Amino acid sequence: MTRLPRLTVVGVRHHSPACARLVGHTIRAQKPAFVLIEGPADFNPFITDLRLPHQLPVAIFSFHTTPVASHASYSPFCAWSPEWQALQTAWAEGAEPLFCDLPSWHPDFGDRSNRYADPHSAHAAAAETALGKALGEDGHDALWDALAEQATASEIGPRLDHYFNLLRPEGADDEREACREQFMARYAAWALREAGERNVVLVCGGWHAEAIRRMAACADGTRPQLAPLGEGETAGSYVVPFDYPRLDRFTGYASGMPSPAYYEKVSDHGLSVAADLTVNEISAALRQAGQVVSTADRIAWQAHGQALALTRGHHAVLRSDLLDAALATLIKDGLNAPAPWTQSGCVTAGTHPGLIAMLKAMTGTRSGSLTTGTRQPPLVADIERRLAAEAIEFRRAAQTITVDWNEPQTRSRAHLLNALRILGHPGVERAEGPLLAATQAPVETFRIVTHRDAQGAVIEASRWGGTLPMAAASRLADHCNQKPGDLAVLAATLSDALFAGLLGLNEELTRQIEGGVTRSHDIGAIGQAGLHSVRLYRFGTVFGDDAHRSLGQICEAVFDRVLWLIETIENNQEGLKAINAVLACRDLLRDCPLLNLQRDAMLAALERILGNPDAAPALAGAALGCHLACGSAEVSGTAARIRRFATADQLGDFLAGLFALAREEIATDTAVISAVKTLVADWSDDEFLRALPAMRQAFAWFPPRERERLAQAILRAHGVSEAAAEIEALAWMQQRSRVTDQAAAMALEARVAARLAAAGL
Repeated sequence: MTRLPRLTVVGVRHHSPACARLVGHTIRAQKPAFVLIEGPADFNPFITDLRLPHQLPVAIFSFHTTPVASHASYSPFCAWSPEWQALQTAWAEGAEPLFCDLPSWHPDFGDRSNRYADPHSAHAAAAETALGKALGEDGHDALWDALAEQATASEIGPRLDHYFNLLRPEGADDEREACREQFMARYAAWALREAGERNVVLVCGGWHAEAIRRMAACADGTRPQLAPLGEGETAGSYVVPFDYPRLDRFTGYASGMPSPAYYEKVSDHGLSVAADLTVNEISAALRQAGQVVSTADRIAWQAHGQALALTRGHHAVLRSDLLDAALATLIKDGLNAPAPWTQSGCVTAGTHPGLIAMLKAMTGTRSGSLTTGTRQPPLVADIERRLAAEAIEFRRAAQTITVDWNEPQTRSRAHLLNALRILGHPGVERAEGPLLAATQAPVETFRIVTHRDAQGAVIEASRWGGTLPMAAASRLADHCNQKPGDLAVLAATLSDALFAGLLGLNEELTRQIEGGVTRSHDIGAIGQAGLHSVRLYRFGTVFGDDAHRSLGQICEAVFDRVLWLIETIENNQEGLKAINAVLACRDLLRDCPLLNLQRDAMLAALERILGNPDAAPALAGAALGCHLACGSAEVSGTAARIRRFATADQLGDFLAGLFALAREEIATDTAVISAVKTLVADWSDDEFLRALPAMRQAFAWFPPRERERLAQAILRAHGVSEAAAEIEALAWMQQRSRVTDQAAAMALEARVAARLAAAGL
């Protein structure tokens, strides 16, 4: 096969200390003109951002947004990442480093979340399993350490070539990766042409190495170009702080290595010293978790680890030896699953807490930070400007900020803090305040504090927009797009938009909510969204004139949709769900005279429901209640309506609808109470017990004080004096036994009495 003699392709595993040493040695030996690195090529204009003295780990954060979707990805670096060593050694040796892979937003990545992961085929998995068995290594990471991390400088290159060729034999195609590999190969051919007689080194995941060598020999030497972004698309890449937990293969970056704190020690001190230092950290972690690790335990642990290393043919105690020895000597309980370091993927639920403590100790907690003056997106400066205008300064000591929406001068501060909350700023916590706006203008309390992840979080939020309102609104719109038509999501989004001052600024969000209402057939969800919308609308202009108009549009959409669906409800389960929908329409009819509502059409539809003998009882009760509440029906006729739903299976649901809509109008009406009393008195014990849950649900619409007044009216209707009724009603309200328990006791007593009677006792 044709090879390009001046091209050296180094296949690596991401974040491997052994591979990092190999890359550094290769670049120093080759003295190349270019060092090409697997990474997003659209970052090349800003590659010197990585030359600044950041505290590692850091990552390239890349994003791509369209009007309907957004994607973000990370390319992380730690001090021993082969890619980081390629960059730093290239600059030190006078070579030009360039990233040579497709940007993460390129459509050829498909819908993969981890876009730079090296894929494995079924053949690769089988080959790796067979190799592990042959070498006596249990798990992918143990096999890697035995092959690569303990290899000498002269062994590592040939070993890796043989290993990667075993996983992906020469000439084997990978359709999912073909475009990436062709792009990198074309970059290599271009770099060779530009280099003249000098060498080129390309560093990539080992899965791609052989394919790139082969494809580069066939490329024409033209530098590959990226297609321009389409209309409405944006993309960007920035350096962000990263941390070890996100870098760990077990808990974060699935393409790399596990246990970054351990491999940092391997990189800095070698395998033997790293093992000794890690014993100290694991011992401390286990003690902190409540497990005593004595001196005898440590001696047994280290002796067991050395014995395992000798038995397995390791030159030093490797990570698997250390963990297996700890498992054998320190963990006394049986395990429900194999040790997590022998498996692929993240640590699963149910893993022994001692093992979790050990792995966390080997992960570490180091966080990176950026050098002052690092290039940042416009959103960072916009947020800083807005915080300064509101005299808000984050400090190490937590501060509490209270915002009263009744005071107009504080609302801009509320907008700012809520927008930061929407974007996930880790230093802003809403300590108090309604999740959904209630019936009065809220008072919110925020807790703000300097957070180590704040800088990275704000940079990452820049994918949503260049200003705080734009970014927060886009984030909410994306949340709605993830669950289109979900009215619960839309209602929550509505509150967030109002609290952040975004609803009037984002007509698209209003259209999304209106569209969700218009398309929905879930009368229960429409009712909840409607109740929420009308309560917000009744605040008036507390959220601003534009937001008030937008809320009015949403309320009109809810009313029209309920009018469209209300007469299609046939079963009582749907009838119960419809109560809130009719309740929302009642509030709109009664309290919102400026809205464009089809009042007469709604009242006529409710009248037809009342006249329909097959109407669901709950819906019929709600229809009657709406008429009463709106003044289009007389309370005096209510008792006659109730008698239509006299059975134990209907009365409770009918009353639920009636009480929900018109409890104030009929709460003390003696004719209504007498009608209910007469119907219930005619029921058998079985009928009463069967009806009790629904009856209890119906009366739950009354708040405690109104229930007490209603109890007094019921007692007076039974001939109890006013003074005695007041005392007895209070006793009813204070009883400790649950109604359901009382009903169960009554049912049991009835069954016992029936059996005694049947036995003649």
